[in-house]
Amino acid sequence: MYPTLIVGIRNRGTAWAEAVQSHPDFELTGVADIDPEILRIRSEALKLPEDRRYLDFRRALESRRFKVAIVVTPNHLHYRMAKDVLQAGLHCVLEKPFAETLPQAQELVDMAAGKALALVIGHNYRFKAPFLGIAEVIRENRLGRLIGGEISFHRHRPPRYEHERPMRYPLLFLQGIHHLDLLISFLPQPIEEVHCRHYLPPGSPWDNPSVCHLVLKCADGTLLNYRGSYECQGEQTPYNGLWRLEFERGDLVLDQQGKLWQIEERSHCCLYEPQEGERSSDELLLDTVRQAIEEGKEVPTSGRNNLDTLRLLFAVIAAGETRAPRAITPARASGEPPRSGTG
Repeated sequence: MYPTLIVGIRNRGTAWAEAVQSHPDFELTGVADIDPEILRIRSEALKLPEDRRYLDFRRALESRRFKVAIVVTPNHLHYRMAKDVLQAGLHCVLEKPFAETLPQAQELVDMAAGKALALVIGHNYRFKAPFLGIAEVIRENRLGRLIGGEISFHRHRPPRYEHERPMRYPLLFLQGIHHLDLLISFLPQPIEEVHCRHYLPPGSPWDNPSVCHLVLKCADGTLLNYRGSYECQGEQTPYNGLWRLEFERGDLVLDQQGKLWQIEERSHCCLYEPQEGERSSDELLLDTVRQAIEEGKEVPTSGRNNLDTLRLLFAVIAAGETRAPRAITPARASGEPPRSGTG
């Protein structure tokens, strides 16, 4: 069992706490949050005694009670807090995006490697059943070559806290990064070029662009369209988004109900539909954290592998700012080891 500390227990931290309590190899032994009332309410719900609650997460690190820390704090705190966790000698699970700049991200990757610690990024969407299904179809070449695709995500999502309002590109940093990471995880060919436009609608509660339209061009010429928005006032998509991937012999479609369909000329087959009682994507990600700790392997959502996702995110941002196509330098060209495959 790995004694685990959750740092930040307000929203996503609660989901992580539940995943830890459900996992046979991890034990929730402490939580930290700067809000005393939230800390009390969440700790009581999780049945954690007072001596396992921390208003200062550094005191938790100094207690030497923990082997793993899961950092679930605002984006601008990720780098600093993850650095503290690694310096204290704990394995670190860090919510996305794991840093706001590539140099910060690389520093965390190097620090974890130097201390032989696992650094895993919370890209749990890779472990959601429909996306595992898409990855399997592509890996097994069931429908032939990928030709193109469309991904649509639109929700009404205003800032929940004042620290979110001035966030740069909130749609991309909070949600779009999941969709970009998914594409990197299962596209047969790397993305080489990005065309993008950002938009902040009049009257938006955000300070910075909350709508993004982009076209991604892969090395083999395949084109994918992505539209993301936090300004929807009508019917909203699931957080997964709506997907249609077109292949030589048919389509894969992820619909509004979360069902994954394989559609061919003479057949229409449901590959996946949500089931009660299935393991959460957070629990499945924790499986890889255990693997990274015990085997020292570079798991799919390791910090090093996630550098590719950050490169794509920053390329999308830059392409929209300059209004010019943005080329992407693959990781291998920069001397980094190749990323591992999907989980």
